[in-house]
Amino acid sequence: MPRYFFHFEGQQPHTDTTGEALPDDEAAWREAVRLSRDVEHALRPGDSWTLSVFDGSEPVFVLAMVTRRFR
Repeated sequence: MPRYFFHFEGQQPHTDTTGEALPDDEAAWREAVRLSRDVEHALRPGDSWTLSVFDGSEPVFVLAMVTRRFR
């Protein structure tokens, strides 16, 4: 099984050095979406974050959240 790594950039960066063995890219996508839900409580107006999913050294997916405050 390939090992996927989930790296966060933004206000609370995190580099995944352990990774997770998952059967395929689809399973890695589901895990990335789940992880994005886990961090939504920390998001504030004006914040942004990026979750990059890697299979070894190659990027597989990038999820990005950008917020703007207009008032």
